[in-house]
Amino acid sequence: SITYKELIDGIIFVKNPKKIVEFGILEGLSLTSFVENSVPTCQINAYDIFEEFNGNSANKKQLLEQFSKYKNVNIEYGDFYNKYKDIIDNSIDIIHIDIANNGETYEYAINNYISKLTKNGIMIIEGGSEERDNIEWMNKYNKPKIKQVIEKYSNKYTFKTIGNIPSITLIHP
Repeated sequence: SITYKELIDGIIFVKNPKKIVEFGILEGLSLTSFVENSVPTCQINAYDIFEEFNGNSANKKQLLEQFSKYKNVNIEYGDFYNKYKDIIDNSIDIIHIDIANNGETYEYAINNYISKLTKNGIMIIEGGSEERDNIEWMNKYNKPKIKQVIEKYSNKYTFKTIGNIPSITLIHP
């Protein structure tokens, strides 16, 4: 079966983006994929809240070191819930969101980030499957289900969910 990374590799190859924005870096797996599969002139901005995240957090120093040789990669502190205010509408080809997603994250992304995508832009967002909606922490903390948000907006946007765990959803404006 295809991995999350292979799927992202394919999307980057096909889309040939000029600008990518990522929220949630963790170990830099998807960021590596963006760098390896895009042209060197593609601007890649990756945001995280690093140690502020209560859970499995990204190591800023390590990531800055790891990606320092790529002049087109910018890694900085950025809160998903505020950063949209700094981003111009219709300016991003690919937005990737992987920040302990749940139904609220999806709804927020749709309401605040879809407008940031270019005409042929795409949002790649972790989660979306029934199985992913029922993982331990989603149930333990009574998080809103992603599937319900997808259904709510399915008449307005195009969604494609791939895989079971973790699953990934592609959204077209």
